[in-house]
Amino acid sequence: MTEDPRRPLTRVKSGPQRADLLELFFDLAFVASLTLVSQKMAAEQSWIGLGQALLLLSTLWAVWVTTTLITDTYSPRRRPIPYLILGIMFGVMLMSAALPTAFSDHGLVFGGAWAAINLGRGLVLVRSQHGGQGRERSLRAVVWSLSAGALWLVGGVLADPGWRLGVWLAALAVDYVGFGFRFPVPGRAALPQYAVSPEHLAERYQQIYTLTLGELVLVTVLSLSHAPFTPDRAAAFGTAFLTAVVLWWSYAGGAGATLRTAIEASPHRARLVQTNPYAHWLMVAGVVGTAAGVERIIAEPGERPGSVMTALILGGTGLFLCGRAFLEHEVYGRVALSHVFGVAATIALAPLAAHLPGLVLGLAAALVLSGVALGELLRRRRRPTPASVTS
Repeated sequence: MTEDPRRPLTRVKSGPQRADLLELFFDLAFVASLTLVSQKMAAEQSWIGLGQALLLLSTLWAVWVTTTLITDTYSPRRRPIPYLILGIMFGVMLMSAALPTAFSDHGLVFGGAWAAINLGRGLVLVRSQHGGQGRERSLRAVVWSLSAGALWLVGGVLADPGWRLGVWLAALAVDYVGFGFRFPVPGRAALPQYAVSPEHLAERYQQIYTLTLGELVLVTVLSLSHAPFTPDRAAAFGTAFLTAVVLWWSYAGGAGATLRTAIEASPHRARLVQTNPYAHWLMVAGVVGTAAGVERIIAEPGERPGSVMTALILGGTGLFLCGRAFLEHEVYGRVALSHVFGVAATIALAPLAAHLPGLVLGLAAALVLSGVALGELLRRRRRPTPASVTS
C-alpha cells in the first residue's frame, strides 16, 4: 500500500498524543552525547574548556528541541518524517563522535554536521508540504539555516580554539534567535505561534530529563567500577546516589509532573512552549555538570577542588535549582523560596570550597538539594494548583 501524498503530515489531534518509539530511539543518540560532554567537563582544567563544553551541550540541546518540535507538529509515522528523524539521529551521532576534539581536529565535522541537520531538515519539510503556513515556516527556516550554517562552517575551519568558540557562539545565537522568534523575515508578517500537543510535549520533556538522570547514574557506576573500592569512594558513591534520587524526586514530584496540565490550561500556551526549552536546558546542564563533578570526586575523594571542579559541583547544583525555579514560575506562577535559598547556599559555599575535600563539598551540595526537596515536600502538602489552571 502507498500513502496518499495529499494527506497532511501534521498530527491527528483526536486520540492520545503519546511519544513514538522512534523518538525514544532518537534519544539514545542524545544521551550518548551527554555522557561525552560530561567526560569532557570532568577532564577540563580551565574556564575556557568549561565554556567550550557548555557550548557543545547547548548545540546538542538545540538539536533535541527542534527535533521534538518536529515530532510534536508532524506525525512520526508519516513519510518522510521517520527518515528525517533517523537522518538527524545519524547527524547527532556524528557530532557526538567529533565532540571530544571539536575544538581541535574535528571542528569541521561537528559544525558541518549541525549545519547539515538544520539545512536538510528545512529542505525535506519544504519539499514534503504543498503550500500553507507549514511550508512558509520551513522556507524561512532554510534561510536562517543558511546564515547560521555558514558561521558553523567558518568556525569549523578556524585553527585557533578561541576564534572558533567566538564564531560558534555567534552561530548558536542565530539558531536560538531564529527558533525563538519563529524565523522572522523583513517585510513579511510574523508567523503564528507553534501549535503543540500538550500531552506529547510534556511527555517528551519528562522523558529527556529522566534519561539525563540516567547519564548521572551511568557515570556514577562507571567511575566506581574503574577505581578500587575504598571507604571514601563508597561514601562518594552513596552521595552521588542521594543526589540522583533528589534530582529525580524534585522534578517528578513537582512542576515536571504537572507540566501537561499547565500547558493545556494556560491562556499563554505559546509562552510555555518557548520557555520550556530554556528551563529544561538549565536543569539538564546542571545534571551533566553534577555528573562531571561526581566522576572527579569518586576518582579522588580527598582532592581539594580548584575553581573548575567547584563550578562543576556547586555550579551544577545551582544551575539545576535555577532551572527548577524557572519551571516552577512558569507552571505555578511563583518562585519557591526554597529554590532561592538553595541557590544562595551554593553561592555561599563557593568561598569555602578550596578548603574542603571534594567528597565533603559533594556532600554539602547533596544536602543543599535535600534541604530544597524538604521545603518542596512541606509546600506540596498544601496541594498547590498551577496558576494557569486558576487563571
